[in-house]
Amino acid sequence: MLPGPARMSTLASWTTLDDAEARRFSGTARYRVKFDAPAKRADAWELDLGDVRETARVTLNGKRVATAWSLPFKMRLDGLKARGNVLEIEVTNLASNRIRDLDVRKVPWKHMREINLVSVKYQPFDAAGWEIEPAGLLGPVTLVPLARFNP
Repeated sequence: MLPGPARMSTLASWTTLDDAEARRFSGTARYRVKFDAPAKRADAWELDLGDVRETARVTLNGKRVATAWSLPFKMRLDGLKARGNVLEIEVTNLASNRIRDLDVRKVPWKHMREINLVSVKYQPFDAAGWEIEPAGLLGPVTLVPLARFNP
């Protein structure tokens, strides 16, 4: 099952939502916000996504900006309109929460013919004891004004 849609007024891990499916979800969630450009003038803008768990694909006004997969989760934003910008960020997490959940519920998922899946101590692999990992866009998300520098 997939988690239900959620409206968030502040950024937080989707594993903190009141939805059991969100805590076990492994996949991609889309964040969408509509905003006007800041009143402050800048030569360009940098989008700082803050804390991202784990990758983010960013689109501004229907145009792909970048895919961020490592620190720092920052990118240049070109093409800001004065009004009505639409920023979409698709965040994909790791599979660890899903694997943990499958082992907690004792759902058979290890169907490997040619491999013996074991822990680092050569015991049968079991992720049931793992902590739930944060997932999603944790932020804070900020727009940073950039200025041209000519030395």
